[in-house]
Amino acid sequence: MTDYEFLFVVEGVSAESDLDSGVVFDEFDGLLASHRGRQLLTLSGDGAGAVDAAHRLSVRLRRALPAVRLLRLDPDLVGVADIAERTGRSRQNVLQWIKGERRSHPPFPEPEGTAGRSLVWRWGEVNAWLRALGEGDDVHVPLREEALAIDVMLPQWQKAMDEGRPVVAVVVPQDDRTDERVATAQLLHGALQDASVMRTVSALPRMEQSRLVVACALPADKLGTVLEQIATADVGGLLATRVGEGELKLIGVASRDLPGTRPISELGLSPEATVGDLLLQLAQCDDEDPSPTPLAVA
Repeated sequence: MTDYEFLFVVEGVSAESDLDSGVVFDEFDGLLASHRGRQLLTLSGDGAGAVDAAHRLSVRLRRALPAVRLLRLDPDLVGVADIAERTGRSRQNVLQWIKGERRSHPPFPEPEGTAGRSLVWRWGEVNAWLRALGEGDDVHVPLREEALAIDVMLPQWQKAMDEGRPVVAVVVPQDDRTDERVATAQLLHGALQDASVMRTVSALPRMEQSRLVVACALPADKLGTVLEQIATADVGGLLATRVGEGELKLIGVASRDLPGTRPISELGLSPEATVGDLLLQLAQCDDEDPSPTPLAVA
């Protein structure tokens, strides 16, 4: 788990409110400020990645401040002078980095755009570049792709919470079969639009009822590995896998024996078994008992 720092543009709360500012400081050790008519929220949270950390924070924030709405991330753009000030270096030194005259491996990050006639960069990417050279600070912030993903997901998370549904965190491991996992995630997105499916999965045992972790798995994946992906976030969640072209199988799993779960040992399997082994066993059990009882993979 890594700790990330976020700068959100928000509404529904105000830096002028002692109550709002107090909750942000006391509950999150964060800062709520006003800048040019915008409400900016700075706070940190941990997660398996930047998107996961933002996901966790969005749920906690809504519980602590029901009126808050996270609109987007502020990219925290910096120019040459800003980079020089934040790093304690001269402008000439920073320009040498940018031109590749010093510290050219890895190359300096690509600019985000221009402000007036000057180039600007995302500070998070500059800091990550410095960190790779042993000179940045230990503050991790979302990089460009992560920030874009969070901005896309924020409205969906807000809508789910507005409707009283759990906010879904989809885990898609990055490996040589990521494309297949992404295809599973796309099927999952459609399935979770079904109200009956959401009612079923919302009843799964877990610690954080406002959050549901879903691991996109393949038949060859080991159950133990899939469990680890879920257990880093909660004691229970959902395993999603394709069982045919365009067909999705959703299986509730828990990291320990919880009330309402069925020990996986009853199926004659262990965490060393694969998702495919589990599917075969469940296919036989479904003929006898079609109820979707969550499995305790202990």
